[in-house]
Amino acid sequence: MSYTENDETAQCPCCGKAAKGKNNIEVEFGYRNMGDGRVIPQSYCRACRIAHCEAGKPCKAK
Repeated sequence: MSYTENDETAQCPCCGKAAKGKNNIEVEFGYRNMGDGRVIPQSYCRACRIAHCEAGKPCKAK
């Protein structure tokens, strides 16, 4: 079994939104450059980041 870009997934810890595949993750979450050569999906979806959701507090984006 080989890993492909379409196997990558992301799920927002706030609202639960999920995305699979590089293109869907880019649209729903975006990517973060870690500065050490790694580029990873953002933890929170774009909607939750725009709503300034915080860990451990109710979701403001719903």
